[in-house]
Amino acid sequence: MTAELPDYYFRVRENGAAVFRVSTENRQRRIEMDEIAVVNVKNGNIKPHGEVVLTDADRKAYAARTDLIVK
Repeated sequence: MTAELPDYYFRVRENGAAVFRVSTENRQRRIEMDEIAVVNVKNGNIKPHGEVVLTDADRKAYAARTDLIVK
């Protein structure tokens, strides 16, 4: 009974969302969530977390999910 997990998880915050990349590629098959960015909905800024370099797929995933983030 395995369910398909999404590639990204969005934790809604006051002015936007924190974006996490979901991974199950470890040996214990545990779900890992690595924070990759913080999104500010008011001004449209996407700020990478730490030294993470956002890929085009990361940015497209955010653009596709902006409707879920309350403005």
